[in-house]
Amino acid sequence: MSKLIFWDWTGTLADEAELDKAVCTTLEEEIAKQRGIDFDAAVNVYQGHLKKLENTWHWHDYVTHCEELDIDWKYCQETNLAKLKLVPGAVEILRYSRGKGYKNILATNAVRKVIELRVAHAGIGTLFDLTISSSDVEALKSEGKHFEKGMQELGGEVYFSFSVGDNPIQDIRPAQKLGMRAVFCAYGKDLTHYHSDHISDNHRILVRSASRINKLTDIKYII
Repeated sequence: MSKLIFWDWTGTLADEAELDKAVCTTLEEEIAKQRGIDFDAAVNVYQGHLKKLENTWHWHDYVTHCEELDIDWKYCQETNLAKLKLVPGAVEILRYSRGKGYKNILATNAVRKVIELRVAHAGIGTLFDLTISSSDVEALKSEGKHFEKGMQELGGEVYFSFSVGDNPIQDIRPAQKLGMRAVFCAYGKDLTHYHSDHISDNHRILVRSASRINKLTDIKYII
């Protein structure tokens, strides 16, 4: 059986606050251009689109959003990738966990095409043994399917595996239900200023029975 660590992406390994804001702005600019409307009207179009998808994994699906709005999703992403920042210590800690005998799983609510583009830009794809996106399991992480799939595919030992993330509902609670250990990244709440307030409530939920770290490299004292 394998020891696994399920790593969240946004707010845990990556600071995407500026990137996601910029992607949404570019997308809205493209809507305005394509439809011949002003920018504020385009913002209303996109926000109306997102509103219908709140609390579903489709809310995170930039690819489908753009297809439905007749926008080039890849252009909106690639134009802004320079704004992607890794959290200090991300590369170091992924290598460290490998050295301790863990397999690294990237578990994210992003869809596969987008997360692969971003991870490739960050240059850390080889540090993950498996990536599980919302489009792979057609669910948010809160449903637990990301963790179940990782356990099945890599033969994980539940009691010796971890979930590491900044969101109690998405990263902590479902992992604990499976019997995994969980590490709450308290610093993540400062890195996830989304274009919408879609997940803000998740960050205010009380975390119970989870180790808490205030910087990523502190996980060395837990695993």
